Amino acid sequence: MKEYVVCLTQSLIWSAFSLVEWLSARDRPFFKGMLLCIFLYIAFLFAQKMGLRTKKALFTTIMTLIVYFSFQQLFWSFIH
Repeated sequence: MKEYVVCLTQSLIWSAFSLVEWLSARDRPFFKGMLLCIFLYIAFLFAQKMGLRTKKALFTTIMTLIVYFSFQQLFWSFIH
């Protein structure tokens, strides 16, 4: 059950990242990469605070990152 709550909350975190990235459209790629690292770290810390072990928290964070951005690319490919 913890994993499910973490996945849902991390999906919200990645949605917030997409919004912030959209708002900072004029930033250089380096700063967008730093922003991604910050959000990745926040998502990882949240997973750990929810009680997941370090390996499980890292795995869950990476999987939600991959799934969210894969579906985002799929969505934008259908739109355009």
